[in-house]
Amino acid sequence: MSSIAGFAHADRTILVGVRIPFGLPLALSICVLTLLWLNRQFRTRLAGTVFAVIWVLVTLRMAIESGTKDLVFTVTWYSTTYIIAGAILLSAAAMIPPMRQPQPQDSEAIEI
Repeated sequence: MSSIAGFAHADRTILVGVRIPFGLPLALSICVLTLLWLNRQFRTRLAGTVFAVIWVLVTLRMAIESGTKDLVFTVTWYSTTYIIAGAILLSAAAMIPPMRQPQPQDSEAIEI
């Protein structure tokens, strides 16, 4: 997810002559929703924290120029916004207590 979001953040489209950077909110929402889903599925914040740490590592790797001069995050406003807003949103979302899945009530429980 981190790699996909890292590339998707730069997606733009032209609508009526105006360039719309739809990839930035799309990439950030994918990362935050993935983190929240992991917290809910595993019923612990540890899953989301691991995802946030992996996101940081992947983002750092994409922001550092490789030996062949390849660079994913160029110096643009949307790349900078993705890195800063992503760090803030993911760390905030990682601290939210995980939502618990609904448990059946005694009256709803099936007795065998």
